[in-house]
Amino acid sequence: MKKTALILALFCSMFCWQQASADTSMTVVTVGTTTRTLDEIIALGLPVMYVETVDNEEPTCEYVSAPAGCMGATIRNATKVPGRLIVYQHIEGLDSVLYDSGEYEKDVTGMTIKLRGNTTAYDTKKPYKIKLEKKFDLLFGGNDSIYKDKEWVLLKDEHFTTIAGFKVSELVGMVWTPRHHFVNVILNDTYRGTYLLCESVKRNPDCRLNVDKNSGFIFECDPYWWNEDVYVTSERNPSYNYTFKYPDSDDILPEQLTYMQSLVKAYEASLKKTNYPDLIDVRSFAAWCLVQDICGTKDSGGTNRYYTKYDTTAQTKIVMPIAWDFDMAERANSAWSKSHTSHMTNLFNNSNRTYVGEFVDLWYEIRNTLVSDISGYMSQFGQSQEGVALGASLPLNNLVYGGNLSVNNNVLGRIVWYTDRYTWLDKSIMELVKQGDVNLDKTVDVADVTLMIDMVLNSSKGCRRAADMDGNYVIDIVDVTALISHVLGSTE
Repeated sequence: MKKTALILALFCSMFCWQQASADTSMTVVTVGTTTRTLDEIIALGLPVMYVETVDNEEPTCEYVSAPAGCMGATIRNATKVPGRLIVYQHIEGLDSVLYDSGEYEKDVTGMTIKLRGNTTAYDTKKPYKIKLEKKFDLLFGGNDSIYKDKEWVLLKDEHFTTIAGFKVSELVGMVWTPRHHFVNVILNDTYRGTYLLCESVKRNPDCRLNVDKNSGFIFECDPYWWNEDVYVTSERNPSYNYTFKYPDSDDILPEQLTYMQSLVKAYEASLKKTNYPDLIDVRSFAAWCLVQDICGTKDSGGTNRYYTKYDTTAQTKIVMPIAWDFDMAERANSAWSKSHTSHMTNLFNNSNRTYVGEFVDLWYEIRNTLVSDISGYMSQFGQSQEGVALGASLPLNNLVYGGNLSVNNNVLGRIVWYTDRYTWLDKSIMELVKQGDVNLDKTVDVADVTLMIDMVLNSSKGCRRAADMDGNYVIDIVDVTALISHVLGSTE
């Protein structure tokens, strides 16, 4: 979202920005070993999230390591510190207030802020979660009735791997890709750096994840399950048990836990059987893995694996709706992602090749334009008002945390990486199916001809990559003729 869009969105949503009531030139902000005035930081162009907590209390947490036989390091007992949030932006020469939560009054006004994350919470630059007492769209999407929510996260994206990963998520067609925008963050008059303000993973049927309020679930295959009081045990790999995002673990009823234990057991068993399409939304599973493969994710935990089940009826399937956590992206240049070689192995090796077909077809839909789409997106971001403002802000971030981060270097780095990644990835994916094997039974015969004819006449489902005999990205009578010739043996 560009700055211009932010401003227009304010008017469209009938939210009137105001000139800052306080003189921002009089507020002194600590920036590393130096100081700046608030108005100097606002003038850099990014929205400024200015947080004042009650009594200047700092968010704290307890750092914990995994018990024997488990993995990871994370936090617990993160304090929810109450306070006030004001969002400033420089508009038409004025330091304008886009949003003011007001002073903290539980369930009425104000907000709370706490530390979040697992290993990222150990870094000097901490990730945060903000919870408003009253719903509001902090990204100013133009329709507060749709996009408003209480929960928001501030992520580090030092090298743009997250915004690039979210772009891949959009291109692949994930069910939901979180909206996001870079901001400057000031907490208790101390500059904390540039962050990516992002929608959090939660139930919100209007704009985030849609599951039934009373009988739906959002859950995660979680290597940090040992840090939760309520979880469902995995029979496939006890290092990755399942935890809950919705309902909250404190609200899980005994009958809901029993249902989820049964669901997970059936789901895990189906991965080695041919009936897995009865339980899972295959396309969403394939899309999630394809995002990981395109991004070259090599997280030892296989990155976050979120699932939804709309309700407890047999008519709804398990969906993988979102790709999240790109901190370990761009680590596998000439190899599959960690998720491909571990978590999705059973689906790739299953004799029911529906999953493989969906995976390859998804790639086939985007392969011709993927590099140009990502390169174009990154280039446009670098030249956008948001990118220019971020470039002006990064020197302050570097003052606090060291390094020499720059927008231009990050943009170029992502373009080079995805360009280099493409060659290996395209060759490897296209080798997963044999040209002409439209029904994916590992043979090319008259059954494939029959299916292809049906595809052409009725637009029915088949493996499009395998059916495209002439490589022109269109399945038509020319491909049917080529396949018939192949089956009859008149061509090699």
